[in-house]
Amino acid sequence: MKEYSFKVPSMHDEASAKEIRSAIVGMRGIEDVDVNYEDGSVNVYFDQNQVVEDKIKYVIEKKGFKVKNL
Repeated sequence: MKEYSFKVPSMHDEASAKEIRSAIVGMRGIEDVDVNYEDGSVNVYFDQNQVVEDKIKYVIEKKGFKVKNL
């Protein structure tokens, strides 16, 4: 399992956090997702044989959020 941590500066409330989490959880190979809208952080735990970080980033940006790598 691999971890991918990043910030989403435009995530300011529970609704946007839920939208981001549900977009990621629906992806194949995702093990767990921790989303904290208070500090804008997202930690994704995934099987690197099934998904890559760029795909996770793409799914979030497609929802209209900007991803800032740590």
